[in-house]
Amino acid sequence: MPTIRSNNVVFNLITRRPVFILISVSLSLSKLSFTTSPIKNMSFVEKVRLLDYWKIQDSALQTEFPRSHLVLMVDRRLLVTKDAPEVSMVEHSYGELKQLLGEYGLQFDLSNSCLLDALPADNDMIPLFGTSIEAADPPEDSPISKKDVLKQLGNSLGGRFTDIRMAMLTMREERQRNLLAKFQSLTKWAATYRRCPKCAAALKMRSSKSGAECVTCQRVYYPTFSPVSITLITDPTNEHALLVRHRGSAGGVFTAVAGFAHTGESMAECARREIAEEVGIEVDSIRSLDMSQPWPMPDSSLMVAHVAVANMDQKISVCPDELETAQWFSRHQVRQAMETTLADPFLKKLPLTLDDRQTLHYIPPAGAIAHQMIRKWVDGKIDCHNSRM
Repeated sequence: MPTIRSNNVVFNLITRRPVFILISVSLSLSKLSFTTSPIKNMSFVEKVRLLDYWKIQDSALQTEFPRSHLVLMVDRRLLVTKDAPEVSMVEHSYGELKQLLGEYGLQFDLSNSCLLDALPADNDMIPLFGTSIEAADPPEDSPISKKDVLKQLGNSLGGRFTDIRMAMLTMREERQRNLLAKFQSLTKWAATYRRCPKCAAALKMRSSKSGAECVTCQRVYYPTFSPVSITLITDPTNEHALLVRHRGSAGGVFTAVAGFAHTGESMAECARREIAEEVGIEVDSIRSLDMSQPWPMPDSSLMVAHVAVANMDQKISVCPDELETAQWFSRHQVRQAMETTLADPFLKKLPLTLDDRQTLHYIPPAGAIAHQMIRKWVDGKIDCHNSRM
């Protein structure tokens, strides 16, 4: 007798929560029987479908909110681990965070929170939210500064508050970086999209912050992001790399060429154009590195990695609005800068003199896709000879 096994979602009519059960169906001409048991390990497909359900069902997400775990931003600064060797976001249960923040007169709810992920909990799944709140400034005559209050709050929450950019650059775990990028991007998008771009009526934001519907014309809007091409340029021998230093960036830090894609161009075409615009040279070939990274600053973008090959005898002509300098470096020079960066991931020993600022001392920290690209090249894992336009 054949048995068909399938996973299904049944929604509890009282709690409005999805209940996952395993159904075994035995088929015969005379009998159809069902047996059910809870799913202990939810598959990726089931998790994605649960998240999709939570995204669009406000009532279900409101029910789940008190069961959730949360990560926190205060005044656009992220709560991260304090003394751990690896920088990561600090998670709290809903009840724990509500109590700890309440001691400082701070509150949060669904209006300033966004859905990030689904986490396993026993035989169930619970939501992971990011919540972003603003702290009031203390009175002018207060002996305690806001900085001191936030430091004390961070200690009470088992961590410390740090700049979002530095958190993105120093987190080693990709999942943590991607969740932070989602957190910041959804928070900023939800704060920006208040009116319908078509008819100017108010938008009703989903509790998950995954979309907003116009109350008049019913058009639904979704969070947007901009594609960015980031390209490591090598010479035909693959022994030298062309790195750039952006205007206003930290002194002595060199990186790869990057820029936003224009309407109607592929990512490879974007890479070729950006190289021409920023450093004034032409490349012979471009290849995708099958690497990408969501990046939430200044707005939400998706950085897509490429490698390109160019002749070193071309004259470099940097775009002064974008760059301070662009130079060819040997693999040995880049390796030294990479090792300096790994030894000083928070860039505490940046050069101060003008001449040193234009000298290669660092590459971007390990959390940046530029670091990962450059490191692959230094380790000989990028073969430019397989490149193509």
